[in-house]
Amino acid sequence: MRDVPDAKLNPIAPRFQDGRHVLAWDEVSFEVDARTGGRVTALRLGGHNLLTGPEIDAGNFGSTFWTSPQSVWGWPPVPEIDHAEYRAAIEGGSIVMRSAPSASLGVAIEKRFTADRARGAVLFEYRIHNHGAAPLQTAPWQITRVAPGGLTFYPTGEGIFPPSNLIVSDALGATWYDYDRAAITDHQKHFADGREGWLAHVDGDALLVKTFPAVPRVGHAPGEAQIEIYASPAHTYVEVEAQGAYETVAPGQALTWEVVWLARRLPPELRVGVGSAALLAYVRALVAADAAAVR
Repeated sequence: MRDVPDAKLNPIAPRFQDGRHVLAWDEVSFEVDARTGGRVTALRLGGHNLLTGPEIDAGNFGSTFWTSPQSVWGWPPVPEIDHAEYRAAIEGGSIVMRSAPSASLGVAIEKRFTADRARGAVLFEYRIHNHGAAPLQTAPWQITRVAPGGLTFYPTGEGIFPPSNLIVSDALGATWYDYDRAAITDHQKHFADGREGWLAHVDGDALLVKTFPAVPRVGHAPGEAQIEIYASPAHTYVEVEAQGAYETVAPGQALTWEVVWLARRLPPELRVGVGSAALLAYVRALVAADAAAVR
């Protein structure tokens, strides 16, 4: 794990403001709250928060982190991991959040957030520490809640898995979820593979792209998938989710997973909609350029 940002990074100095840790540059503001599970409470682009807040749902808001599969812990989420207070620190230009160990799961979570001005990116580094006496099988899981009404898409992988019951469309080698309020009558979710290691969401003219290591189907957690999209029947939020590989973690060791967020304002002439070749090309070019920046 990095104790200081990589030499290639051009990090933004974190600051503490109004009870939250903040990374901000140009028109982007990224906020993390140690008091609510070290979760990301805002990703603002020009003042518009792409994430939902507690005024929408007091327990389910912002971007959080869980261990997978969910069948291990059920519902509600484990407090120490999801919403109990984390210990916060600033280390080498990064915001670092550390949870208390979970007695039920035998793990503790560490989250490291670093902003790179040159790339226009926020870098997430998660660690699942095994505090138990036996090997642990688990996968990392990032859950990001956005407002209903947007468009979510990713490059189609090896298929959609049961128990998927969320209506999606396939076009141009990508899978698209275009929110339809009338179609959400129950808890509905989409489980699928993604072959290029990215997941995108558009809200108006704001774009959020997550990138992460691609995981083949055989490496997904049991009953889960690398790409998951959930729509709340209360019509309050949509979850845009990604998972890492399902791995064995030895006692005293940790599983590490990295995710990158790229937030951009879309060009006004770019058409947004299911099957938009221009939108798909824009995202692929953005992902490729970011990957090239770290080579």
